[in-house]
Amino acid sequence: MTNSKLDRIEKDIAKTRAKILEQQSKLKTLETQKTEEENTRIVQMVKAVELDSTQLATFLTAYANGEIALPKLEAVYTNNQEDNEDEA
Repeated sequence: MTNSKLDRIEKDIAKTRAKILEQQSKLKTLETQKTEEENTRIVQMVKAVELDSTQLATFLTAYANGEIALPKLEAVYTNNQEDNEDEA
């Protein structure tokens, strides 16, 4: 009887390890998909501003050096929301 209980526990451990490996693989896939989606959005935003590579590099350098600051996201969202309400 003790061996059957031990066997059952060992099987449960093996199943749990297999599930963990499966979930880790799924997590890695999802993280990769997230990164790809973020990169796609960044590329879309860059293309939308229609800057050439030199202008974009200059802008990013200025931003990184603190020479320019961007508005807070909340303020941009609030203004866009108000604009959309005005159009309705």
